[in-house]
Amino acid sequence: MSKTATKKVTKKVSTAKGKGKPAKSKVVKKTATKKAAVKKVTKKPAVKKVRAPKMVDPNKYGKFVIEDCPNEKYPTMVTITTAPAAYSSLVGKKYVSRERFITFIEGEKAYVSISKGAKKATDELAELGFASPDAAVITPGFKEVNPSIMANEYGA
Repeated sequence: MSKTATKKVTKKVSTAKGKGKPAKSKVVKKTATKKAAVKKVTKKPAVKKVRAPKMVDPNKYGKFVIEDCPNEKYPTMVTITTAPAAYSSLVGKKYVSRERFITFIEGEKAYVSISKGAKKATDELAELGFASPDAAVITPGFKEVNPSIMANEYGA
């Protein structure tokens, strides 16, 4: 005896209104994907680039060039051979030691910054009316820039 195949037919009842084609279901095919060949990469140890320390010339202090010129009495004596324009009068001078020269230069720089600060302070005081605009330390051009102070001071 042979078996006969029977087909089952089932109807889907739609709840959607209107006449339309039933939605087609998408067929999803799964395909096997090939795995990419993974190359093993060995990590190199991180090497930090070390900066070489900046070479400091022992014969320089800022823009000054200092040369040794020892004698019997002062074995640490130095001479200034090059200096910035503001300190050009120091070229050729001799100092007992490098430390004495550096102390002298730091003192000169401090004196210059203090005098600049004094000029600014007197300008501000003159602007507020606490100092006379004829003060010796007022910077040149102050009176031209601030004529109202001159008018208030002298009633002009």
